[in-house]
Amino acid sequence: MTFRHRKKSRHVRGKHWTGTRSKRGAGNRGGRGRAGLGKRAAHRKDMFILSEKYLGKHGFRSVKQRKGFHPKAINVYYLDKIAESLVHKKLAEKKTDGIEIYLEKLGYGKLIGKGFVKNKLIIHVPAFTQSAKEKVEEAGGKIVEE
Repeated sequence: MTFRHRKKSRHVRGKHWTGTRSKRGAGNRGGRGRAGLGKRAAHRKDMFILSEKYLGKHGFRSVKQRKGFHPKAINVYYLDKIAESLVHKKLAEKKTDGIEIYLEKLGYGKLIGKGFVKNKLIIHVPAFTQSAKEKVEEAGGKIVEE
């Protein structure tokens, strides 16, 4: 009777004894920063912990990432859609020449011209696109730049 031998496992070859079952590399421990600050490195810990240059944020911060660089925008069609509800909530005023809306009070800094406008709107806003201005004026409203 012949005896069949099992194949040798190829998973536990090389320097990693666990084979392919474990995660490797610095990503598993969150990076290589402060390497060696372990059990017997008390004499070096003070240098890292106490120095202000090591801890905290470093590097370049883009101008585009700064707060307020990109103002919060709203589309003309959405503003037209919610105009009546803004009047009911007393966030806008209904006047004889149209609905007057102050966008900065609502938290918006720019008006964008997507969609269509049906209501007469008087919009006070710091920035707007040319298409937004055309669509508001077509409906009989106006944009006041602040």
